[in-house]
Formats: sequence, structure tokens, C-alpha cells
Amino acid sequence: MNLTLFGASGAIGQIVMEHALKNGDNVTAYVRKSGSLNHSHPKLHIVVGELDNQPLIEKAIANADIVISTLGPALDTSRKLNGTPIANGHEVIMRTMEKLQKQRFITLATPTVRSVEDNKNFSTIVPGIMAKLLFPNGYREMKKIEQLFKQSALDWTIVRIINPNVKHNGIGYRISLGDEPAKMAVSRENVGEFMYRTASEHLYIRKMPIIYNK
Repeated sequence: MNLTLFGASGAIGQIVMEHALKNGDNVTAYVRKSGSLNHSHPKLHIVVGELDNQPLIEKAIANADIVISTLGPALDTSRKLNGTPIANGHEVIMRTMEKLQKQRFITLATPTVRSVEDNKNFSTIVPGIMAKLLFPNGYREMKKIEQLFKQSALDWTIVRIINPNVKHNGIGYRISLGDEPAKMAVSRENVGEFMYRTASEHLYIRKMPIIYNK
């Protein structure tokens, strides 16, 4: 499998990358700063560029079977509304994928992004309310990403997470499609493993699973 990974230098991105390399996949890691990814491997290729650089993004995904993004907005509590660089980056990636006739895209979000399968429960309602109150810029990013994907013809999966800061407890994870309540915590290790499994096993196409620790 040829995998292009955006956000490879982040905690979850590195876990996805490690799973891919361990399984013999070719990984193209797109990072925004030179030296941010201190990793070398014969099957790892690093491309350095900004999220608005379509020619470099085109180069990065030219041979991709699957594109994964683990990018997320900064947890900025400022009430001053800034831009939406992560959502804008998704828009460039998706436009480039369509141009190159690439179909499979997996990304990260929170339950602020609403699925048509969501029922009203704590895990589908409260994260969006909290984000809108505490992180207005992040909320705007998520809602723009929601619209981008709902209007897209790509074979997408949005992996939704809540509080990915808990310690890895080693007992695995569960999935809700929003139809059932989910716990408000998940380890980065479980998220990374699940994202790679979703890619390698072609799971949850045009779905928005919420992953949480057992």
C-alpha cells in the first residue's frame, strides 16, 4: 500500500506511520517544517511544504493509494476569530485528490462534525457545545471540514475522537457511529491503530465512527 500522511510529525500521525512502515507500506509524510519528523526508513519519503502549496501536495499524493490526515486545529481559547488553516488545507488536499483521481481519504475530527447517523446523546451533543464555547476557532474549523466532506464524492472516513489525552490502557477500543453513546476519552495509540486499520482493511467508507477506550 502506498500511503500519504499529513500530520506525520504529530503524536497520532507518528503512530499511524509506525503501523504502516511495520507492515511494509510505502509512506510519504507531508510535514510543514523541515526537521519536525526525526525518523528515517527505506520506505519513508518526506515532503516539506505548507498546506496551501497545491503543487507540493500534488507531488506528495501522486502515487498514493490512500491519503490520511491526522491534522487538527490548535486549541485556541481566544474569542478573536482567526482563519481556518486546517480546513483550508483539507480543501486543497481534496481538490488535488479529485484532480489526480484519488478516492480514499481518511481524516480526524471531533463529534462537532455531525453525522447523519448521530442520535442525540452525550457524546454527539456535548463536544460540539463545549467546542463552540471554549474553542470557537476550532469549532469553525470542524464545521467547515464537515461541509467539505458532506459535499465530496471521495471515499472518505472521518474518525471522530474526544479527549485523546488519556493513557493507553492496553485493553483496546470500541466504535460508535453516533447511534450509541461513546465514552469521552481515547488514547492516541488506539486512534492511530484504528486509523491504520481503517485504511488497510477499507473500513467505514463515507462513515464517521467515534472511537473510544473500552
